[in-house]
Amino acid sequence: MTRMGLAALLGGMAAIVLGLTLHWPAFDLIGIALLLLVVIALANVVRPSALAIERAIQPPRVPKGSPAIAVLHFANRGRRTIGVTIANQPFGDGVVRTVIPRMRRGERGMRTYRLPTRRRGIFEVGPVEVTRRDAFELFRLSRKHGQPDRIWVYPRILPFRALPTGQIRHLEGPSSDTSPQGTITFHRLRDYVVGDDLRLVHWRSSARTGKLVVKHNVDTSQPYTVVLFDQRPDRYTEAAFEEAVDVAASVIVSAGGNKAPVELRLSEGTVVGGPRIRDVTAHVDHLTGVEPNPDGSLQAALLRLRRSRGGTALIVVTGVLDTADMPYVTALRRRYDRIVVVSLDPDRPQHATYRGVRVIVAADADEACEAWNLHLHPGMVLL
Repeated sequence: MTRMGLAALLGGMAAIVLGLTLHWPAFDLIGIALLLLVVIALANVVRPSALAIERAIQPPRVPKGSPAIAVLHFANRGRRTIGVTIANQPFGDGVVRTVIPRMRRGERGMRTYRLPTRRRGIFEVGPVEVTRRDAFELFRLSRKHGQPDRIWVYPRILPFRALPTGQIRHLEGPSSDTSPQGTITFHRLRDYVVGDDLRLVHWRSSARTGKLVVKHNVDTSQPYTVVLFDQRPDRYTEAAFEEAVDVAASVIVSAGGNKAPVELRLSEGTVVGGPRIRDVTAHVDHLTGVEPNPDGSLQAALLRLRRSRGGTALIVVTGVLDTADMPYVTALRRRYDRIVVVSLDPDRPQHATYRGVRVIVAADADEACEAWNLHLHPGMVLL
């Protein structure tokens, strides 16, 4: 009930009481008319709605700034014509409005509208809300259509080139069922499947088991990249933190482009992925919702890496570079073939060089991408 509806209700009751008290039939008629108007308005608002709405969001995951489209399919299932209707779409902390046109009996229609994707984050998309009003604005009733959804607005993915591996770490190194099939490293015997190379059939085991058995060879020379993201808020401005998230996400997508395993570590201790994880969707999903966090430290995260298996590359993404962290970085040179530190610092100060560690200082993600592709791939010509 609106304020006008409440006023009509109270006014009608007061007019009837006043008419009965003063014996003025005119006031009784005014009060009855107001109450009758309230009843009619209420009945008009609460009657079942003939408007049916279904909504779909495509795609559910988009990079920041890319279009995310909500598609509304609506229909008039009643006998009466439905007038122009405003549909409200809750999205995060805001509301997106769209207009549903006038529809006659049995008509159907479709409308599309863009959801705002200017900010990175995981946003709740509530059901579509349609508010019905009576002609006198005495009552308003909102009905919800559809189910809540969620949309991931990813960080920007910039064209960082994959790091050259430089060398093969393990000619006959650790292997697992998740290792890419290929090369000459024997992993295990398995049953033959259609399409297997007959040259890999192990005839002695096949004769013993009575079925074809083939040698399953794997590639143990695939690169393994660890990306360490510094969340400490004192290292960033608000804008620089967003740029750093873009850099971390871009490096992860680049490193995992050939299905090579990638691990994401955060300074507060969270670990996503690992040596057997080759799909980076979970990594980017996690970075989509990451926020500055004062818990933990970069030095503690680097110390934990000393106890890990190592890999082909370690990428540290931070804000203003703290020189006190660098000895902890350089101590990992024996565990990683290549170490890169990317510092997002709008002032771009000059830093000392560190043996075995490439330091890239940039004002934003685009500058970091350009420096990455130029300095880490000197033999490539950038167009």
